[in-house]
Amino acid sequence: MQFYRSNFRKSLAVVVGAIAVMISFSFSNVSSASLSAAEKSLGNTFDGAVAAFSQRSAANPAPIEEALLILKGLENKSDDADLNYDVFILEARAYYWKGLHAVTDKEKMVLHELGQNSAEAAKTLNDGYAEAYYFAGINLARWGEANGVIQSLFKKDQLMKYMNDAMNRPSREGQAGESIDGYGPDRTLGRIYFKLPSMFGGSHPQSVNFLKKSLEDNTYPVPLSVVYYAETLSNGSTAEIALAKKLLDELLSQDPSTINPARIPENLEEFEQAKQLRAKIR
Repeated sequence: MQFYRSNFRKSLAVVVGAIAVMISFSFSNVSSASLSAAEKSLGNTFDGAVAAFSQRSAANPAPIEEALLILKGLENKSDDADLNYDVFILEARAYYWKGLHAVTDKEKMVLHELGQNSAEAAKTLNDGYAEAYYFAGINLARWGEANGVIQSLFKKDQLMKYMNDAMNRPSREGQAGESIDGYGPDRTLGRIYFKLPSMFGGSHPQSVNFLKKSLEDNTYPVPLSVVYYAETLSNGSTAEIALAKKLLDELLSQDPSTINPARIPENLEEFEQAKQLRAKIR
């Protein structure tokens, strides 16, 4: 996902104008230049968190810890509401990654709850963007996995609402909310319908429909969408099983470092999931 430094720079003009008004009310000891520099410093610090996050890997937790340390210090510090929003969204993403790589289910639940809380904080700042709903939702989904599907059924409606709310709002860059994270809302809904027992709303056709959509409408394929779609198909008809094998073979014939470069750390892990699933489908 892009982090919208261009929007931040545009807002500096607004900040400068506001400073001039402040000076007229006896804040003469503070210059517009110094406050503008402070805002620039916050932006540069956030860029440092983005850079640290980009170095994430399962083998080395240090970059994520660095990103979170920076982000916690930036919470609600800027006069730019969008920058404050971006801080919480990146924080939610960092907790999500950290939670995925935690050792115990208890640790996973704690971290994904923190991620959900960060996304909720972003939503409090601006409930008109899709990202807050999506990242709150995927953290909640992982919390439910760690807690157990049956034990987490009481969260099902909230989770599905997060995804629908994300799809009904634009992203920060003005794109369809449905397109976030490689059509992540569709991928998540498809996975929900796969994981839920049929008596509680699980549905093979619904899972197929959403996961198929997450691939067909996606300019930048996400390997996880292929894995989830293939796993759903592998529980279907003979024709669906054949399609699952075909999709996995096509994915595994590619280089994970050339698919959606912003997701290379995720790609590497998702390719391993694809290999394991392919080995199970005969």
